[in-house]
Amino acid sequence: MSDETARGDTTPAQPLRMGAHVPEIYVDGYQGATYKDGIVKLNFFSLALDPATNASHREVVMRMALSVGTVMQVHQALGSLINDLESKGVLRRTR
Repeated sequence: MSDETARGDTTPAQPLRMGAHVPEIYVDGYQGATYKDGIVKLNFFSLALDPATNASHREVVMRMALSVGTVMQVHQALGSLINDLESKGVLRRTR
């Protein structure tokens, strides 16, 4: 997949440098978004286990704040990624 496809647009890609301490956060799912003053906030959770009760609960582990323009770029990029994974047989949509 080209940089353009991964980014979801045709703007020439600038070199991407990874910082020394970029966190990689695993999430079990997405739950909800809010919008205010041009900013979209997406909430992501992981499942946590309470050892005292042995019950699991959703714990917010990341909140991503994006401009509306960036949300549109991410939407387009994820659509391209899903189409690419489908064409390779990695994913299959259920209808």
